[in-house]
Amino acid sequence: MKKFSLYFIIGLAATAFIACDREKDALTPDSKDQEEEVVVDNKVPMVFSAVIEETKSNISGQFILWENTDKIAIFDGTEINQFSVGTLSDGGKSATFSGSAASAATYYAVAPYAAATNLSTANTRISIKIPGTQTVKEGRCVDPAGLVSTAEASGTVNLSFKNQFSLVKITLTRSDVASVYLTGNNDESISGTSHYYYDGEGAPKVDLSNAGGKSVTLNYKNAEGDEAAFPAGDYYMTIWPTTFSAGYKVILTLSDGSKTLLNTSAANISFARNGGRDLSEIDNKSTWCPPTIMTAAQLKMWRRLVEVGAYTEGDEVRLGADIDLGGYAWTPISEYLGVFNGQNHKIYNFTISSTADKVGFIGTLGSSNAEEAQLKDVVFGSSNGTSYDGTSSIEITGATSGWTYGGIVGYAHKKTTISGVTNFIPVSAAASVTGKHAIGGISGSGNGGSGNGITITGCHNYGAITDNSACETTDNSAIGGILGATDGAYTVVSSCVNHATVQNNCIGVSRIGGIVGKAWDGYCTFDGCSNEGNITNSAASVTDKSSSWDNAVGVGGICGAFTNKNQGLLINKCSNSGTLTMAGSPNESYRTSYGGIIGNATYGGTIKGCTNTGTITESATCNAHFCAGGIAGLINSKNIVMTKADDGTYITNSGEIWHLKNHEDCESYYGGIVGLMNSAAKVEYSINNGRIVSDPSGQQYAWIYAGGICGAATGKILNCTNNGYLFVYASKMSALLGGICGGNKAPSQVKDCTNNGYVSPFNSANSGSSPYLGSSVAGGILAILKPSSTEVTNCTNTGMITTGDFYRNGSGNNPGTLRNFQNKDYYMGGLFGYVEAPTSDVVVAEGCIVACTFGNRSLGKDNYKGIITGQTKSKGSTDYKVTFGSAGSPVMVVNTTNFQYGTDANPAVITQGDEITTNALAYKWLMGSSSSLYDATNGSSDTSKVDFNFTLATPAQAGI
Repeated sequence: MKKFSLYFIIGLAATAFIACDREKDALTPDSKDQEEEVVVDNKVPMVFSAVIEETKSNISGQFILWENTDKIAIFDGTEINQFSVGTLSDGGKSATFSGSAASAATYYAVAPYAAATNLSTANTRISIKIPGTQTVKEGRCVDPAGLVSTAEASGTVNLSFKNQFSLVKITLTRSDVASVYLTGNNDESISGTSHYYYDGEGAPKVDLSNAGGKSVTLNYKNAEGDEAAFPAGDYYMTIWPTTFSAGYKVILTLSDGSKTLLNTSAANISFARNGGRDLSEIDNKSTWCPPTIMTAAQLKMWRRLVEVGAYTEGDEVRLGADIDLGGYAWTPISEYLGVFNGQNHKIYNFTISSTADKVGFIGTLGSSNAEEAQLKDVVFGSSNGTSYDGTSSIEITGATSGWTYGGIVGYAHKKTTISGVTNFIPVSAAASVTGKHAIGGISGSGNGGSGNGITITGCHNYGAITDNSACETTDNSAIGGILGATDGAYTVVSSCVNHATVQNNCIGVSRIGGIVGKAWDGYCTFDGCSNEGNITNSAASVTDKSSSWDNAVGVGGICGAFTNKNQGLLINKCSNSGTLTMAGSPNESYRTSYGGIIGNATYGGTIKGCTNTGTITESATCNAHFCAGGIAGLINSKNIVMTKADDGTYITNSGEIWHLKNHEDCESYYGGIVGLMNSAAKVEYSINNGRIVSDPSGQQYAWIYAGGICGAATGKILNCTNNGYLFVYASKMSALLGGICGGNKAPSQVKDCTNNGYVSPFNSANSGSSPYLGSSVAGGILAILKPSSTEVTNCTNTGMITTGDFYRNGSGNNPGTLRNFQNKDYYMGGLFGYVEAPTSDVVVAEGCIVACTFGNRSLGKDNYKGIITGQTKSKGSTDYKVTFGSAGSPVMVVNTTNFQYGTDANPAVITQGDEITTNALAYKWLMGSSSSLYDATNGSSDTSKVDFNFTLATPAQAGI
């Protein structure tokens, strides 16, 4: 191939410089035996004479020389043929090339042979290539693969080659430069495959429109063929002739990984064909960014280098010292593909305020091509690692209709890992933000992929998350203490802690979480994470105005909402201790859900062994359907399972739920574990210790559904225990309370559950027209039993069922001191407050145990109070029978079961009523006396409609 020999003059300067020497014998052809010429496949042997283009443009007086190993491509109109050097003359300025080709009137040639990549008979187009990576071998100064030239022979065998490249000369003064990288500031095509046309309009011409290569990298290899540093001297890279409309960049990399950037931003810098420019000495003009960054200047240089693509997958930089940026306004890095290892050092005293769509110390980490980028072991926004520096901030400000993201990392792509990052910097969305967005303390959003999800692990956030934007969309914008939103499958967030407040003031934000605001795609895992920060939703958040619960506003201590149709959510052994507050006032068009762990779970997944100790409360009027649960506010998918962890850890809630504001004409659901299980999901191995208090100011005409495990449910409730008490006080509203499950839905199965908590409605006025809503309903297990739809077995109630006010006039958290028994009609039962008519003969409550106390002010209000149920209805003309307990598995009534009363004169004084120590007393109180199916006086029932199989037992016999 052609090599530079002797010297060139390049650029506007007329200074000669010595090019690399070539080997002496390169000009001497190998001896060749003369072979007989033979025709093969319609090809005939032939010889072409070739000369190289002399000085053109600003290349003056020197030549590119042929060598005896060179090969060229000859196109005979049908295919490309390889020809090799036969003889060299005039010191390599000319040569003959021998080979075989089909007979043609015109031949077209490309040198070197490897540069001819394709051919087309249309307009006689040949594809020629300048490689994007060029390697200079020891003793040389250019890669011959880039010295692309073309020639035409018509009616002759003489080829006069024309150079199609432009030369870039660089001078290196040091001997540790490992690579040189050149690219245009406006993505000009300078390498890759272009098309050379010999025929057609404007021919001959080069068409660079499809060249594609935006850069050239120059490397060096020693005599042994190993990659090495360049010796000091002059070198050349070849590019396609071009004009850099906005200048160009040169990136140098040293053997130790240090990099520097020379950025020339002048407009319209031209590199002519067969000409070029001398960039002169390029390795002594800028700050170097070493692999281990020690200063603010080096960190800023790193940012500049990243911005121009100097770091690729696998490249790593490290912090070797804490970096004080002195109030510097940091520009988010568009995309980083390498590894940034903070080595537990700190970066602080800087601000970010940007209209970009991805805002952070790193705007985008990784890429859609699944580069394995990393950010690890860095402390942001603190000089001592324990407190906020008081200066740093991250704010998204863009007014755009597209998505905007903000955090330490604005957006994380698939296969990206963020680990060991601690953030003290507050992250916010400004009022100028009017479009959909997601912000988080560590990352705004992450986009996983099939098997290539992002991982955020071992991270801590101390920076307040605040959304002040004016976004009014219904696209479910999201904010989270660690991650604003997932934007793809297979996201993993593990062992992360949010310590900071999460405050939403924007009605367009409807997904709010202590760890993750929105899990938007399937196969997301949140493992071993904790939220300690208080979460406040001060806006009347909006979502889809449909009547469906699918798009309910979701606020959760760990995850605000999981609402994608994909399956695979896993929340494992996560905990929340932060308070969740609804401070906004959503209207009746929207639905709202708050949960200590997850606000809204709409599609399939598993929640295992999670714990909540945080309070859920309201401080604003809510004119919307509302649900709140110690673990989950809303479960709206049959494919959700809540269960114990693999190590046996139960789901536990000790946080309190407070309903303090008006819910006019709307349904409200409150559960120690789940507020509303609106699907055939399953809750098992769960314990509630938290109290649920409904004391809304001025409440009018509303429905309150509350349960120690579920406020209302249609799925399965298994192996659950409630120790918390339920209290509802309001005027003119109806409360349906259950020690395990409240509401008037029909869970499919309630099995092996225990209620030890007190259950008390305390209405100031009766309301409603439904049969069981003249007064409220309270059951030790279920508020309402629909016996043909719900299987209830092996459940135990030891808690008090009472009309006593043990919240307002009691002794704080001690529900044992009851005050002010109420003189109201209630449906109250040790197992069920009210039993609807069956649709077929059915046996219920097998193996159940009642060992509780009933409380009321007056004996005259006992007409709907019973050990098993307050009342059971028949179906009228199509009567079916319901049987409580079976002969083999009867209901067990423990002889500590008793009835207590207050008095009209002094309701705080407790008067002991009947204690169920005999079968006769048990028969008297099995069902409320007003039931048309039950004769309490005679202790009998119409056994064609209602029957009982029960046994009287001691606590020891009952095993309680």
